[in-house]
Amino acid sequence: MISDLQPTTETGRKFVDLAEKHARDFAERAETHDYAGTFPFDNFQDMKESGFLAGVVPVEYGGLGVSSLYDLMVGISRLGRGDASTAIAANMHICGTGNVVRFRHRAERAGDRNTVALVDELLRKVAKGEALMCFPNSEAGTDLTSPQTEATPVEGGYRVNGRKIFGTVSPAAQFIFPTVRLKQPDGGYVTATAIVERNTPGLEIKENWDSLGMRSSGSNDIVFSDCFVASHLLFGIRDNYGKAGQGFPDVALNVNAPLNATFLGIAEAARDIAVQATTKQKGPSRRMLGDRIPIQELIAQIEIDLSVARAMTDRLGRLGEAFRERYSHDDPPLHEANEIMKEVQCMKYVVTKKAVDVVDCAMTVCGGAAYMSKHPLSRLYRDARAGSFMQPYAPYEALEFIGKVALGIDATLDR
Repeated sequence: MISDLQPTTETGRKFVDLAEKHARDFAERAETHDYAGTFPFDNFQDMKESGFLAGVVPVEYGGLGVSSLYDLMVGISRLGRGDASTAIAANMHICGTGNVVRFRHRAERAGDRNTVALVDELLRKVAKGEALMCFPNSEAGTDLTSPQTEATPVEGGYRVNGRKIFGTVSPAAQFIFPTVRLKQPDGGYVTATAIVERNTPGLEIKENWDSLGMRSSGSNDIVFSDCFVASHLLFGIRDNYGKAGQGFPDVALNVNAPLNATFLGIAEAARDIAVQATTKQKGPSRRMLGDRIPIQELIAQIEIDLSVARAMTDRLGRLGEAFRERYSHDDPPLHEANEIMKEVQCMKYVVTKKAVDVVDCAMTVCGGAAYMSKHPLSRLYRDARAGSFMQPYAPYEALEFIGKVALGIDATLDR
C-alpha cells in the first residue's frame, strides 16, 4: 500500500522482505501458540535459517548488515502484522544485538581489544544461528533505572544475585544479558550489564509466563543465584543508578523504538481484517457492510488513527537515525539524552494507544464474532493491550517525564 512505511536502504529492504514473508507464515501458527501459551520455536528456527535474526550483524561476520534504525522499525512492524508475540521476542534479540554492535564500535575506538574480541566471537555465533540473546531489565518493585539484581566482586569476576521479570525470548536464549547494580565505596551504586550463559550454575528460567496477551513471547522470570560472571563478561558500567540520562538513549532508540513499532503492525493487521469484513452481506437487504455509513465512518476512524501512528513512527525513526549518527561513538549531553527519550515516549504513548483504538474499531466492524477467543481480532486486542506496559515508562510515568523535559526541569521521576 502507498501508505505503508518503506525501508530506506537496500539491506533494509532485504530485512523487510524477510519480515513480510515470515509474517505470512507466522500468522497461520499464531492462534495455536496463543491458545496454548507455547513459545514459537518453529518461528525462531525459520528466522534463524533465513538470516533474519542476524539482521543487524555486519556483513563481514555473516549477517545482513542492517544499520538503519528506521529500517529496523519498519521490519519489526511488518513482523508484528503476523504474530506480535514473535515480533517482540525477535526484537529483543535483534535490536539487543544492534546495541552490542554499537558497543563494539566504542570499545574499538577506546582500544579495548579484549572487549572487541569477545563481541566479535558473539557476533559470529549470532550469524551462524548459534546464539540467541535475552536482555532482561525489568524487576518487580523497582524500575529500569534502579535494578536490584546485584553483581558482587569476587576473585576473577562477580557473583550475580537477583530476579528479573519479562525475560522475553528466554525459552530459546543461549545468552542472558541482565542489567545489574554494583555497590560503590561511598555506599551508592553504578549500573552495568552482565553476560550469563544459559548453562551457568545458579541460573534458572522459571517458565512461568502466563499472560492476557503476547502469550507466546516467552517472557519468563529469570533467577540468578550466585551466578559467577568472569570480569570480562561485565561491561557498560555507568554512574546513572536511579536516574534516566546517560545510556538510556541506547536502549530507548536501539531496542524500544523498534519494539514500539510492533504495535503499528498490530493496528495494520486489524485494519486489514476490518476492511475484509466489510464485504460480508447482512440483514434482509443483503447489503454489504461497507455500504453502510456507520461502517464507513468506523473504517475512516481506523485510517485516521493509522495515519497518526505511522506519522509518529516515521518521525521518530528519522529523528533517531540522525541522533544515532551524531553520537555513534560518544554519549550525548544529558539534556539531549533526555530530549530524545522524550520523543521516544511520545511515540510510544501515541502508537500503543492508537493500536488499541484501531483494534477496538475493527472489532466493532466485525461484530460479535470478534469477541470469540479464536477470532484473530481477539488475539490482536489482547496483544495491543501490552503496549502501555512496555518499559520505560508506564503511561503515568511517561506523562511526568515528557512534561518535565518539555518544561526544562529536572527529569527525575517522583517515586
